[in-house]
Amino acid sequence: MPKSVHITTPWPTSEEVAKRFRIPKRRQKELDAMAREYVKQLQAEEKARGTNLKENEKQKDASAAD
Repeated sequence: MPKSVHITTPWPTSEEVAKRFRIPKRRQKELDAMAREYVKQLQAEEKARGTNLKENEKQKDASAAD
C-alpha cells in the first residue's frame, strides 16, 4: 500500500479570492474596510479583557497576601 501524501498550498489572498468569485473591485474595497473594522473591534475587546484580567490577578494576589 503506497504512503499517503499531503499536498499543501498557501492560503489565498483576498485579491485571489475576489478574482475567483468575480467580486467587483468596488465591493472588494467595501469588504476589506468591513474586515479591518471587525479586527479593530476584536483587538479593542481583547485589550479590555486583558486589563480586567490583570486587575483580577492583582486583587487575588492582594487577598492571598492577607
